[in-house]
Amino acid sequence: MKHYLLFLAILISSLTWSQTPTANFIVSDDILCAGECISITNNSSSNTLAYEWTLTGSIPSSYLGQDPGLICFNTPGTFTISLTVSNTFGSNTASQTVTVGQIPSVNATLSDTTSQSVIPNPANPPIPPTLIVYNPSDYGYVEIDDTLINMYEEAYLYAEGFPAGGSLMWYPSGVIEDSIFGCSPCAGGDSLTVNPFYNTCYFVSYTTANGCTAYDSICVDVRFRDFVKVVLPNSFSPNEDGENDIFRILTNIDIDQDFDNGFTKEGGAIAEIDMRIYDRYGKMVYRTTNPHEGWDGTYKGKNVNPATYTYYVSYRRIDGRSDELKGNVTLIR
Repeated sequence: MKHYLLFLAILISSLTWSQTPTANFIVSDDILCAGECISITNNSSSNTLAYEWTLTGSIPSSYLGQDPGLICFNTPGTFTISLTVSNTFGSNTASQTVTVGQIPSVNATLSDTTSQSVIPNPANPPIPPTLIVYNPSDYGYVEIDDTLINMYEEAYLYAEGFPAGGSLMWYPSGVIEDSIFGCSPCAGGDSLTVNPFYNTCYFVSYTTANGCTAYDSICVDVRFRDFVKVVLPNSFSPNEDGENDIFRILTNIDIDQDFDNGFTKEGGAIAEIDMRIYDRYGKMVYRTTNPHEGWDGTYKGKNVNPATYTYYVSYRRIDGRSDELKGNVTLIR
């Protein structure tokens, strides 16, 4: 019985090796972008003695052996990958196509931040030259080099990708969750009006139909330091009438950043804070490290007496600038 099984195994092996091999392979991706690489898995039959790869449009362009490793495409187009396998009884070829997309380009610029832009008369200017006023809403965006604006001013961003027909997205500060839709499919460029209250970079992505993406960015600098105001009131009245009930640090930057309510929302420009309040005996009656919280005039859950209290506040703004405030506040009931 053992001799029979051994004979059968030898017969099957002989039959396998006496046949023409079968070429077969799969690629890791058949749609990619210029500059990307793919890998190949060779699944050809085991009776193969020789492997010959023809790798059109790639690096390398050919290979003799079982596994060509990573192959990379730097030029857009549709290319054919062929594998020819052979042994003493013949050969067999298998082929697959790979589509390589063009890497797009995108350019983001900052346009004029005023309603009008003044440029020299372009048509044979007299002496002295005159100035003509153009309205960007009528004539398009006027690109400028200066990226510095005052707080609460608007900046006009513009981006355009090539080739046309792709999708454009904006990412304030590069945060994907805060993405802003631009256009899709884009016949031309897209504009975005922004009013950052501190230095902010805006990233833009442009993706073609074949999934290839290009990126650019534009940074807007804001005169933050000269415009932020940080103050503390000199009195408050925690009588639950909805007005001046809480003693807290105030800024002219809203917590919700919509710039509509000035000092009526707290701590919008403060990143870190340490506020301590003491009574006239030097006992600390309140402390917070949350810039959006304040003192409600209680100590250990009980109302304190009307009096003048001393506060010490150290803080760091969102632009990194630190400072300290010291003074007195009068509690009125």
